[in-house]
Amino acid sequence: MTLQIKHVLELGEMIYSAISDYGEQRILSDIVQGESPDVIKVIFEHCLSNIEKIEPVKSDTLGSVAEGLLHYLLTVSMIPSQRKTLFQSVEIDIAIPDTRTLDVSPQDVIVVSFPKTDNIDNVQSQIEKIKKVQPNPNNIWLVLENNVPVRAKIYTLKESMTFANIINDLISFLSNKKQSKLKIFKI
Repeated sequence: MTLQIKHVLELGEMIYSAISDYGEQRILSDIVQGESPDVIKVIFEHCLSNIEKIEPVKSDTLGSVAEGLLHYLLTVSMIPSQRKTLFQSVEIDIAIPDTRTLDVSPQDVIVVSFPKTDNIDNVQSQIEKIKKVQPNPNNIWLVLENNVPVRAKIYTLKESMTFANIINDLISFLSNKKQSKLKIFKI
C-alpha cells in the first residue's frame, strides 16, 4: 500500500471517527435546524486536532478533510451531487446537482473544487479549466486554506472558516432553482 493511499485511509477514518463522536442523528437534526456551520466546525476541528497529534497539517491535508466531510454531508442531507468526474475534459470534484444539468443549464449548477494549494497561479489555473464548463464565476466555489484574490467564491478552512457555511449556502442556492427537487432529510 502506497504512503498516499494509507494517508487517505487514515484521514477517512479520522473523519468518520469525528462524525461518530458527534452523532449521525445529531448531525441530521442540527442541519435541519440550519446549524450546519456548527456541525462542520466541530467535526473539522476534531479532525484537525487528531491530525496535529501525528503530523503538521498541510494545505492538501486540510483540503482532503474538507472534501471528505463535504462528501459525507451531501450524502446525509440528500443534496443531489455528482462527484469526481471528468466532464468535457475538465476534472470536476463536485457538481451540484450534476453534469447533465451543467451541460444544458450552467446557471443552475455549482462546481465545487478543492485545489489543495494556496498557490495563486495553481488556483487560477484550476479556475480557468472550470470556466470552460461553468462560465459563471459565482457558481465556481473553491475550498482553500486561506482566501486568495480570484474570480470565484472562496470558502476558507482557516481565517474565518467560511467553509462552515457551505451546506447552508448550497441549500439556499438549490431552493431558488425551479427544477430543484431538493428534499432535505427524512426526519
